[in-house]
Amino acid sequence: MPQFEIRWLHVATATVQRRVVDAPTTELAIQICDIGQGIVLSNKVIDLTNQRSISKASLDVAWWCRELKTLLSAGMTVVEALETLNIQSIDIQRRSIHTSLVNSLREGQPLSVAMTSVDVFPRLLIAGVKAGERTSSLTDALDDYLRYYEMLEKLRKQAISASIYPAAVVALGGIITLFLLLFVIPRFSKMYADLHGDLSWTTTFLIHISHILNAYWIWVTLVLFLLMLILILLWRRGMIIHGANVIIEKLPPLQKRIDEFRFAKLYHSLALMFRGGYTLDNALGQCAALELGDRVTAGIIAAQLSLARGQMVSSAFSHAKLTDSVTQRLLAVGERTGNFDRVLQTIAERHANNFSNFVERVTRIIEPVLLLIVALVVGGIVVMMYMPIFDIASSIH
Repeated sequence: MPQFEIRWLHVATATVQRRVVDAPTTELAIQICDIGQGIVLSNKVIDLTNQRSISKASLDVAWWCRELKTLLSAGMTVVEALETLNIQSIDIQRRSIHTSLVNSLREGQPLSVAMTSVDVFPRLLIAGVKAGERTSSLTDALDDYLRYYEMLEKLRKQAISASIYPAAVVALGGIITLFLLLFVIPRFSKMYADLHGDLSWTTTFLIHISHILNAYWIWVTLVLFLLMLILILLWRRGMIIHGANVIIEKLPPLQKRIDEFRFAKLYHSLALMFRGGYTLDNALGQCAALELGDRVTAGIIAAQLSLARGQMVSSAFSHAKLTDSVTQRLLAVGERTGNFDRVLQTIAERHANNFSNFVERVTRIIEPVLLLIVALVVGGIVVMMYMPIFDIASSIH
């Protein structure tokens, strides 16, 4: 069924309204919109192919926020700033995004609604922009989102950089092991064939593995290639992350540490929206869509219900298991002083620091352990290679 974009002038509010509906004909689409006494300005069939290309376009949201903030701070209106971004955009998809935003703004829609229709921007950024529109402080809302983004990027980069060195150590150990098994041991095995006496079972096992790898190296290479493809496919579909989350939820020590990252994201988001004029209940509703895991999301919903019943914030968050003892005390301070945005920001920074310290400690432990394991594997192979030679030397004496 085709989609129609209907634009009409709402006489009572003197604003241009826009709606996209599924209908077999234009007349039925106008009836579905129920424009009343409004005046139809245009009706057209939406190109679904183009719509998908816009919605799936890649856009550096942080760059977009920085550029828009700079232009707004220079005195431009939102429309002028978006037109300027459109002019400097080389990519066709970015031009489509900016053109759609400008058209929506010229129809009288607020920027937050225009950003929602484009379906590219994060919900939290849209919520912050909507809050900034309420308080006429759009630049502050963009600045708040950039601080939130920079905090998350710092934690992500720290976690990624901490995993690079172990991954490199494991990869190098694997390459050295394969080199020994495929090239070095076969040459040693020819020398062992001329020796008199029995080889140790470890050396025999190693030679047997080496012969299998050499005989079926094409199949081994194919299996390794397929495993790489499967891992990439699972990663792109998010199944590896999902599996890691399942494992983490089964291990309380790891669960507690990952919760530090989730709570940092949650409380920073709450601070951002609370500072923009959202009530705590509405802010929690927006945070339920942040993909913080089933357990934390369930806690957010439970906290919303408790607040609706009239419970204090510190008590509601505590019963929903969204706090520890320090966080609960900080929330109680916020209740007493009314300075909730600062308290929420302090809690977010505390959890972010805790997660950062955890990553640093784990890195210091994992790196030497992996080095030791790789050294034992490679060293063990080398020792098993030379054991027959040691036996010969001892028999000569």
